[in-house]
Amino acid sequence: MMVRTLVVFALISLISAQYTCPFSRLLSLQQPQLNGRDIIIAQTLLKRSPFVTNLTVTGYYDEPTSQAVSAFQSGNKMTPSGNIDVDTSNLLLELHSYDGYKDDGKIPEGALYKIHIQVSQNRSQETQAYLYNNQSTLLLTFRVRLHGETPRNQFCTDGDTPTGLSWIDLNTPEPDPKSYGPYPINRLVQGLEGNAALLLSNSKSTLRSGILLHTGEWTNWVPPDPMPNSDGCIHTWPEYCNDVWQILVNQLGVKLNTNTDGKLPYPYTPQGIISIEQVN
Repeated sequence: MMVRTLVVFALISLISAQYTCPFSRLLSLQQPQLNGRDIIIAQTLLKRSPFVTNLTVTGYYDEPTSQAVSAFQSGNKMTPSGNIDVDTSNLLLELHSYDGYKDDGKIPEGALYKIHIQVSQNRSQETQAYLYNNQSTLLLTFRVRLHGETPRNQFCTDGDTPTGLSWIDLNTPEPDPKSYGPYPINRLVQGLEGNAALLLSNSKSTLRSGILLHTGEWTNWVPPDPMPNSDGCIHTWPEYCNDVWQILVNQLGVKLNTNTDGKLPYPYTPQGIISIEQVN
């Protein structure tokens, strides 16, 4: 009876232990070497560990990566297998998803506007966004929500909006006003710093795409109710979405580019930047 109980307990533990996106497989040394987006993210998270040194992000599960995993595991009192299993991948996400990005208050040359958002680790809390011109003059403060779908971490394709600095651009409205509202949207184009630099590239190999600042005609929602979760986009109220594009076009001379429907590489020169930093 005792043996049977132990076997059942082991099976329950095995079933309950699940990978969290972007991880879905055991990562280990193999020939040929494993490669993929999950390994790029794993290597980036490993580099943030105080127990890992001199690791290069290659996208391949090579010997240095296995050694880095062992160092991470040993430093966190785990068995140093050198493999990224369920427990190791989940601990990597728990300890090192935070990118340490901090807004420096600057606006790079060529940007006509800047949107700055400070978020909590708890994305269910809505927050404020700030729209500036390229002279750092505050033009608008508006309410936003950056909460993705389950399981919601920034490395999931439909998770929380990534933190960091990115180029952003103004596009004509999305064709689905119920989901995206009737107003022009701002599209995140290219990550520059933080998790955005890791996840958002202006190419078909990007790890995440289609992240927009938009509103919607959401069922059973009226301000000031909490806005619904998104697939990683930044939600705001209709009145604010309208205010943003009006200010950009009429006050700052931003061009309203034809909606690209997610085409990559992005065909226009981005006209603004967006800075998203976690503050607690």
